[in-house]
Amino acid sequence: MPESARRVDLRLTISAGSPYRELAGELAGKLAEYAGVTPQRKADIVEAMLRSMDDASGGSRDVQVDMTVDDGAIEFSAVPAPAGP
Repeated sequence: MPESARRVDLRLTISAGSPYRELAGELAGKLAEYAGVTPQRKADIVEAMLRSMDDASGGSRDVQVDMTVDDGAIEFSAVPAPAGP
């Protein structure tokens, strides 16, 4: 996929367990492709994002994931999701 000059922001709250953890990894991979990174860099980004989710969830919580692609740069964070009502 060619690199895009448009900024993309994605925020989702997702379960850190299967199969949703893997879905979050796939989304991170698609954003990496959108940013135009190499296949190895894409794999590194997905691995780092999943590790960040694991750290934020403690293995049992929902996680809020924020991902941004801007001018080919990718930023992401994962924090415990706020408690629902």
